[in-house]
Amino acid sequence: MSRDDPLGDRGTGDASERVGANPARDPAGTDGTSARPGGLRARARRLFSPRRFLLALVLAGVGLFVGGLVPLVGSLTRFVGLGAATFALGVASARRCYVEVALAAALAAVGSVLFGLLTSAFLPITVDYLARSGVAFGLVVAGIGALVGVLGYYFGRDLRDGLTRSL
Repeated sequence: MSRDDPLGDRGTGDASERVGANPARDPAGTDGTSARPGGLRARARRLFSPRRFLLALVLAGVGLFVGGLVPLVGSLTRFVGLGAATFALGVASARRCYVEVALAAALAAVGSVLFGLLTSAFLPITVDYLARSGVAFGLVVAGIGALVGVLGYYFGRDLRDGLTRSL
């Protein structure tokens, strides 16, 4: 063990241990790998954007609320509102964000349906039903919400592509 190497582990072959190798000044490193800690974070943001997720969640919630305002058939038309909201998001967005839209639509649909059930006049029956098969019910509602949201978003992006493509 020397004074320069107090732990005694000489020569691990790391590029940062070489003389003159400074990862802060050499972001590409000498072995071609990225020494920047933001590389993985930037790649994860390309797969899932929290901002787009929050925008999709707000639009999905608004679509579900507006669709649910129709009397007597509001439980069905809320999904029409969800499809319309994600359709508008698809028309307006230039970048694809299917994962964000699917997750936001599923969460908003489950939240909207549960809120509607728990604020209804049949609360004791609803609580009993949710206690017995609440997870399965939530998964079905989430699946329907995600499907409607992704379909609306897909058709919105398809319309945007058709309108912006040159003839």
